[in-house]
Amino acid sequence: MGDQIAFISAPTNKIPVSRVFFSPISIWVLLALILVVVLGLPLLFFGLIGAALGNLGFGFWMIVLLIIAIIVGSFINIPLGTLKPRDRKPKEEPAKRKPSGQYAPSMYDKMYRTDRFEPEPYTGDAERSSTRIFINLGGAVIPILISLYIILLGASGSISSDPWYPAKMIAALAITTVCVYLAAKPVRGIGIATPFFVGPAVTLAAALILGGGFGLPAAGIAYVAGTLGTLIGADLLHLKDVSDKGATMLSIGGAGTFDGIFLTGIITALIASF
Repeated sequence: MGDQIAFISAPTNKIPVSRVFFSPISIWVLLALILVVVLGLPLLFFGLIGAALGNLGFGFWMIVLLIIAIIVGSFINIPLGTLKPRDRKPKEEPAKRKPSGQYAPSMYDKMYRTDRFEPEPYTGDAERSSTRIFINLGGAVIPILISLYIILLGASGSISSDPWYPAKMIAALAITTVCVYLAAKPVRGIGIATPFFVGPAVTLAAALILGGGFGLPAAGIAYVAGTLGTLIGADLLHLKDVSDKGATMLSIGGAGTFDGIFLTGIITALIASF
């Protein structure tokens, strides 16, 4: 038997819309699938976060409390201070233009009134405003506290018995900081933009090399270097450039659970712990 082809006959040359657009499944099944996707993706995302924290040695209830704190803290920005714009040397006032057109320059040009040709004074510095600096609780403060906790565990020998383990953490942190700093660029209206793959790729490579391959030691190095390296390289070292882009507010880690500071540490720690 060959493939069967169904032909639709209609009294007119136009095919009814109901015959062209149809759902192969029930509308209720379709709505259920959409609901599963809407609810399932966040659960999967936070499940990955929980897996990364679990691989770092955190208990179940500690993971639950941290995830709740990170979600709630994403809406909280703590003010740190105000960043004043860098002083710029005022531009030298250009020479007054002589009249042109119907006021053609001549040996008698001083007879004409040339006020309407004088350039406006330079007011660029006067219009420059200060930048208010905030730090996000869920996107920066909590990841920093987790990093400090992992550093203490590494220094006490709970993660690795290698006496050079803390030094390897610092080395990986320095590598990530330099690479992220070079890749990050202040963008007007956005803030500090960094290609997303740079931080995780560099951090993961440094963690696997210094941590001796996949496992808990590499995961600890990856989280600390990814979190603090992104914080220092992308945000802190570029603060001086923010005011030049006309930004009135900057929130460090302001994207919360979707911020590069948070995601870089989580992603690299999860991969390195396999």
